[in-house]
Amino acid sequence: MSDKKPFVPVVAVLNMKGGVGKTTISANVFRVLFERKRVGTLLIDLDPQFNLSQALHTREAYDALKDAGKTVAAAMEPTPDVGLFEIKTSDQPPPSPASLSHTFYHFKGAKPEKNLDLVAGDFSMVKYSLMDDSAKLKKVRNRFSKFIDGAKNDYQVICLDCNPSSSFLTMCALEVCTHILVPVRPDRYSILGLEVLWKFVHEIIPITPKPEFIVLLNGLPRSVGGTNVGIVEAELRGHNLFGVKTLANSLRHSGVLEAKADYTGFATDKKVPWSAALMKEVSAVADELAGKLGVK
Repeated sequence: MSDKKPFVPVVAVLNMKGGVGKTTISANVFRVLFERKRVGTLLIDLDPQFNLSQALHTREAYDALKDAGKTVAAAMEPTPDVGLFEIKTSDQPPPSPASLSHTFYHFKGAKPEKNLDLVAGDFSMVKYSLMDDSAKLKKVRNRFSKFIDGAKNDYQVICLDCNPSSSFLTMCALEVCTHILVPVRPDRYSILGLEVLWKFVHEIIPITPKPEFIVLLNGLPRSVGGTNVGIVEAELRGHNLFGVKTLANSLRHSGVLEAKADYTGFATDKKVPWSAALMKEVSAVADELAGKLGVK
């Protein structure tokens, strides 16, 4: 009998341009993928702005996790936190994802367990962009890599919600991911962000093997028309490099998916007008994405 472990896709949701819907996609597409494919799914908020955590947790719930040291910061270095200008290193293994994550959904009676979990983000990780101690930063990267390796034992899909920059945390994500899901708005600046990211991954950083790119058009207008939008979409789908990497399904603009101050949770769980149509659209994207990831 082979001892080879099953392949677990690790998806970095990333674009060098902000405002393209990375957090919305991390939350809602992967939430629907979890439900439709019945696969244990771990969301990791790797952005110091922790928008994903704020969207899914109440302030009180997040503060409780933060006070207990149950954020992604504990996957980077041992607790307790030593402040914004120091890095604590240790040869001890990182904590298990189960000890840091919050479970939002699970399939009752599933053996092994199949949960939709989130490891919350932490503003304190901004400190890694302020430091140049390469030896300590390397230990942080290695610890995070071990954390991801451990997560592969308990989940069938791992999603990293990343910040829009070529930062230390971006490098942490790129070193462990198998795929990069790049949300692209129907404007030329988003495509520019895609091109910059491709060059960064393939020409600048020394990672092998290179992660697979998957491009998702997000925020298309619901009404037919918009000459500039049509030109940009045609340009992307006809691109000699990115055309074949762009999902056939796309997400159209929806106020339901937008983060609201008076709503906490997954937008796809809202019971509002257009929610059924939106779920059908997100489901089509989730199914196609699952196929690209090898999730059946």
